[in-house]
Amino acid sequence: MWSLIIHAPDHGPSQIFLKAGKLTLGRASTNNIVLDDTSASRQHAEVVTDTSDKVSIVDLNSTNGTYVNRQRISGSYPLNANDVIRIGQVTIQVTEQSAELGTKNSAKGTHLFTRELLLESLDQHSILLYDIARKLNLATDIGTVISELSTLIKHTMGVQVCEVILKEGFLTLEEPGKDPPAMNAIKNRSAEVTATEMYIPVLGGDEIFALLYLKKERPGTRPFDKSDLQVAIAISHQAALAIQRINLIDKVRKDERARQLLMRFVSPAEVKFLLSDYLESGLLPPLMEQKVTVLFADIEDSTGMAEKMGVRRFANILNKLYADSTEIVFKYHGVFRYLGDGVMAIYTDIPDAPTPEERAVLSGRELLSRISTTGRLDASQRIVMGVAINTGIAMAGYIGTSERAEFNALGDVVNAAFRMQQYARPNRIVTGPATIAAIVDKYRTQRIGAVSLRGRENSMQVYEILP
Repeated sequence: MWSLIIHAPDHGPSQIFLKAGKLTLGRASTNNIVLDDTSASRQHAEVVTDTSDKVSIVDLNSTNGTYVNRQRISGSYPLNANDVIRIGQVTIQVTEQSAELGTKNSAKGTHLFTRELLLESLDQHSILLYDIARKLNLATDIGTVISELSTLIKHTMGVQVCEVILKEGFLTLEEPGKDPPAMNAIKNRSAEVTATEMYIPVLGGDEIFALLYLKKERPGTRPFDKSDLQVAIAISHQAALAIQRINLIDKVRKDERARQLLMRFVSPAEVKFLLSDYLESGLLPPLMEQKVTVLFADIEDSTGMAEKMGVRRFANILNKLYADSTEIVFKYHGVFRYLGDGVMAIYTDIPDAPTPEERAVLSGRELLSRISTTGRLDASQRIVMGVAINTGIAMAGYIGTSERAEFNALGDVVNAAFRMQQYARPNRIVTGPATIAAIVDKYRTQRIGAVSLRGRENSMQVYEILP
C-alpha cells in the first residue's frame, strides 16, 4: 500500500494512504491535500494511483514548480518508494508498505555517524533544516535551545517523547543496567534505533554535546524508517550548531564580565595578561604570598572639608581624585582600589618594566603634581594630600566569589604604609626602608628618622622622596 507522509513548517507530519484514483494538491481549500504555502499554486499538482498500483505525480503548470528528489518535473512523473516531493516549503515522502519493503527500509540497529551518512541526511532535508535553523537561531541560552528543539522534533517527526540530555547529564546514564542503548550511542558515536525509540548523539567535530532520545508511544504507529533516521540526524547536526553558538555566546559573556571586573583594578595592559589565565582556569589569581610595593594617598582633613562643603561638592572632588589617580596608577601598571577619601595602589614585578618601587614613586610624584594644583579638584581650593609607599611581603590576590571579586593585599607592609600617611602631608612622598633601598640611587632622598606607627610595637625608619 502506498502512502504520502507530509511535512510542513509548524505542523506535525501527517500520513495519507493512497487508493486508486487522483488526489489533488494546492493552496485552494477544494484540494484533497491543502498546502498552506504561498509558493503553492491554487491547483498545483495531482497524484495518480492506477489500478495496477503504480503511482505518479503530475504538475498542473504550477507557477513555482513541483520537485521530485530535487529535480523540477513537467507533466507526469512516476514515483517510487522513498521519493521526496517538494512544493514550496512542504515536503512529501512517498512510502510503500509491504513486508519486504518494511524490512528493507527499517532503521532498526546501530548506525555509525559517518561523514557520508551526515551529508546524505543534510542533502535530503535542506528545507527542514532551513526552518529549524531559523527558529533555533533566535535562542540566546541553552534552556531555550532545548525547549525549541524538543518542540520541533515532536512536530517534525510525530513522536510523543523527546528528551535532550546535555553532556553534564551523561553520568546518570552510566548507572549499572540503566539505558544501555543510550551509553552505546554516546560511546560509539552512533544512532541506536528500535521500532519505536531512537538515541541520536549531538556531535560537533570530535565533541559530543548532547543526546537526543525520541520515542513513539501511540499504538499502531509505523516504526522508524531510514527517512526518519535521516531527519533525526539532520536535526542533531542543527542542534550541535545551536549549542556551539550558545557556548560561544556564554564564553563571550564570561570573558566580558571578567574583563570588566579586571578593568576596575588594573590597567588595560594588565587585563589581557590576567584574562588569559582566567579563561584557561576559570579562576583569578588567589591570595598568595608575594613581594609588593604599596602606595596610599589621601586628602588631608577630608572630614572637615566634607562638613564645610556639603556632600555634593565633596563627592565631585572625590570623583575627580579617583579619575586622576586611576589614570596615573594604570599608566605605571599598578592595581587600584578606592578607599573613601583616598586611594590604594599595589605594584608587583612586571617583565620589561621599571621596578615596582620606581613605578610607585613615579605614580606618587605625578599624582601630587596634578592634584595639588589649585583648582584641579575644586575651583576655589587647593587640596592637600600625602603619599606613603612601602615595600615588603604581603598576601595579595583576588578574594570573593565567582559573582563578585576584589583585589586586595594584606599584611604588615600594607598596614605600615597606611599609617605612614600622617607623615606625608603636606604634599610629600614618604617611604619605608625597603622602598628607599631600591630607588636611593635614582632620586634625592632624606631620612626622616624612626617614627611610631599606631598598632605597631616597634618604631620604623621613614624616608622622604624630595621634589
